[in-house]
Amino acid sequence: MKEDSLWHRIVEQVFKKNLSLTLIIIAALLLELTTAVMYYSAQDIIYATKTRLVKQEMNSAAMSIRKQLAKVEATINNYAWVVSGDVEKSEWLFETSRQLLDHNPFLLGCGVAFRPDFYPKKGRWFEPYAVRRPDGHIESMQLGSMHHDYSQKEFYAFTLENDSDHWSEPYIDMEGAQMVVTTYSSPVHGLQDSSIIAVVFADISLEWLKDLMDYADGYASTQRFLISRNYALLAGEEDSLYHAILHQIKEDKSGQGYFTMENEKEGKQHVFYYPVGGITGWQLICVCSDEEVFGTLRHVRRTLLSLVLAGLMLIGFIVWRTSRNLERLHEVNAEQERIGGELRVASRIQQTMLPRSHLQDDDVELCGCLVPARAVGGDLYDYFTRDGKLFFCIGDVSGKGPAAAMLMGVTHALFRAFSSHQQNPDKIMKAMNEASCQGNDSNMFVTLFIGVLDLPTGRLRYCDAGHDAPIVVGTGALECNPHLPIGVFDGVNYTMQETVLEEGATLFLYTDGVTEAKNEARQLFGLERTEAVLQRCAAAQLGPKEILEAMGDEVRRFVGSAEQSDDLTMLAIRYTPRHFESRLTEALMLKNDVHDVVKLSAFMKSVFEQLEIEPTLANQLRLAVEEAVVNVMDYAYAIGIEGYIEVRALSDGQSLKVVIIDNGVPFDPTAKDKADITLSAEERQIGGLGILLVRDLMDSINYERIEGKNILTLIKRIK
Repeated sequence: MKEDSLWHRIVEQVFKKNLSLTLIIIAALLLELTTAVMYYSAQDIIYATKTRLVKQEMNSAAMSIRKQLAKVEATINNYAWVVSGDVEKSEWLFETSRQLLDHNPFLLGCGVAFRPDFYPKKGRWFEPYAVRRPDGHIESMQLGSMHHDYSQKEFYAFTLENDSDHWSEPYIDMEGAQMVVTTYSSPVHGLQDSSIIAVVFADISLEWLKDLMDYADGYASTQRFLISRNYALLAGEEDSLYHAILHQIKEDKSGQGYFTMENEKEGKQHVFYYPVGGITGWQLICVCSDEEVFGTLRHVRRTLLSLVLAGLMLIGFIVWRTSRNLERLHEVNAEQERIGGELRVASRIQQTMLPRSHLQDDDVELCGCLVPARAVGGDLYDYFTRDGKLFFCIGDVSGKGPAAAMLMGVTHALFRAFSSHQQNPDKIMKAMNEASCQGNDSNMFVTLFIGVLDLPTGRLRYCDAGHDAPIVVGTGALECNPHLPIGVFDGVNYTMQETVLEEGATLFLYTDGVTEAKNEARQLFGLERTEAVLQRCAAAQLGPKEILEAMGDEVRRFVGSAEQSDDLTMLAIRYTPRHFESRLTEALMLKNDVHDVVKLSAFMKSVFEQLEIEPTLANQLRLAVEEAVVNVMDYAYAIGIEGYIEVRALSDGQSLKVVIIDNGVPFDPTAKDKADITLSAEERQIGGLGILLVRDLMDSINYERIEGKNILTLIKRIK
């Protein structure tokens, strides 16, 4: 017992005398442990980030390659259709091939390989072909011969045997392109018995593919390869590393994946491979050096270890600092104030993202409000008018706080982006879902309702992605098909529904912050109370603003002193179409023949004279109407199909309404993207300038497909 007491006293004295040293050792061990944890965590983060970036880059490269290859495929498929329509004459094929190369700089060569003896007078092998030489000169030739038996070539034999389009393996074309190429081919069917009479094809150079591979800088040691379905090298430098990688990829039949390998020269390598897609069967390969990816991190670790030793001296000083509580409290208060200030700024930014709370024009009255439960919220609503239609949405992000607010901002931006050139709510919803699912590691989602209201007719098209069904005030809830919220799974097919809003009808949209508002007894406000409030509003014939005020007051009375648990968002839309009392009504029937435009000019001149429209405005209106009618003639009826176009001119003395009606195929000119006039004529895609002109000259332009007819309405205020 005495020995034990003596031992305890000795340990106690040593511990008291070496307390500082003990604390320093403990702190050093904790710091070293922290450094190790940080190192391996950083390594995992860098690896995950690099993997995600490589996959994104490879996906971007694959899309870029597919986009270019799709141009080749579309060009040759169209050429096949042209060839099948007229095979009686053969000489025109040489000039057509030349023109095809002249208008498609991405093609190296193109031609048509007919079945042997198809043109007996031309010999057994007839292959009209055009090729672009290195100096840019396009040369035409009859390439088929005994020495160039194209029927033995892969592009011809495979296409003929399988009756399908095909990208060939790379090969040296000595007779035609005179370089290494890959060929895309498509069968040509005869009009009589649908048998294959020829194969149209296009050659592209591998140098063109190598240029497409330069899609990102990456690391200095990063290597990229493009291989064919039979593992032939299309782009990249062939070396020992490439062959080692190829051997391992051949064993994996999935077409995409990741693995690491050791290389005697470069050391450990990270290898990613990804399919290009389409009918090519091609694969992209990206190789990154382990040393280059993690070398900086290892250098940082060595630096940190050195700093640990130097920091031990500082720790000794810190041990003697015992009165830090006040300073720490000050720092905490300052941090809280900083966070509070940032949240206030974020709240103001979020509010500025929303449209103005009230809108009233000739056709619709609208009012919206959003009351977040915290400094920033996850609810959203938005609306705008375009081409005679009201586009609107309301949504609720899963979760609360800054993360939900950020996703709300992204969703708002996606709605604006996709609805600016698309008017079908189901397609807008699908595009938003695909974009939301990309990189959604947090697994957050958004319930969303999108509606498109045609202001002249009251036709409402809508799509619901897991959101509460809107209510027609005084009538009942809309029937909504069940769909998953956006951001859950990609590839979801959304369906569009339709209804018609009667004149004076009000649509009430809300988030679950209304129906799930809780009082102190934890009771829910519920859907029944919501509908009861709307019934009283309908009886009192309240407007959208008064409806939101009445609903908000009722929710606040129900909740009482309980804390607001969720964002409260509401949107009310009343349909009030303007009645167009026509004082002038004229009509003209035209054939789908541009020569009939002369009749249209005389017709519009008569209308302008009756309305006493001044010459400058009359010229603008005539130009817009003629451009719209010619656009319909070009697209509504196929070549060789005779059709009619009805043009109606109506005016109430203040505005001129021109209605263009045809029975052709469905064609919405307002859905075509606007031409980018900032680009040069060579860079700008064909089309889009006509509808841009009509948009600029008219006050509104609206398209609807009703009872099998295309109805395009142009309106311009003339007084």
